[in-house]
Amino acid sequence: MVTHDSPTVPGETPQERRLAVITAGHRAGEHNHELLVTGLSDADPHVRASALRGLEKHSLLETASLVSALHDADPGVRQDAARITAERSAPGESEVLETLRLLLGDSIPLCVIEAIRALSASSDLESVPLLMELARTHGDQLVVEEATAALGELGDERGLPVIVEMAEGKPALRRRVVAALGAFEGVKVEALLDQLGEDRDWQVRQAVAMLRKEPDDLFD
Repeated sequence: MVTHDSPTVPGETPQERRLAVITAGHRAGEHNHELLVTGLSDADPHVRASALRGLEKHSLLETASLVSALHDADPGVRQDAARITAERSAPGESEVLETLRLLLGDSIPLCVIEAIRALSASSDLESVPLLMELARTHGDQLVVEEATAALGELGDERGLPVIVEMAEGKPALRRRVVAALGAFEGVKVEALLDQLGEDRDWQVRQAVAMLRKEPDDLFD
């Protein structure tokens, strides 16, 4: 993880420095840009995160800074960096995607979840084998659910067997399975949806009914 130098943003306390950076993020100009860049190296993680978001707001966040934030020592900064990648409309650059794939092995489940969302939003098919492994082996249920959902969003056939396996999981996971199956076709997919349509959990059954609803039915 990246370590940081002593703070150089004006202000004696972290709160004062963060306020200065937040203010700079709402203003244009070279001085404010420089203040935001300086904030990326602040000793306080809240200042670094605020600087990160401020630069992104002005479309001034460079790839190297984003990659550095994805390696940050603070999990909150790593999560913010992953969210920024997910919120961008264009697919991520190769260096960013490579770093996000590394973040899938993070010790903090929330960081892993944000990395999954960012890779899915970037349509990163190279992450499919990693997501398959996460769904099958990760100890955090929310990570398993997010990985399963991402496999459905990516729609790569390699991920379908894992999605099918997850249909044996808890109700929340089975609901994510139903949504993920919407990206695929075939006899086996329909058979599994038939099975889930009779699930003991009413929300799973409802998810299947909504998935199979004809477009015209939505206006009834």
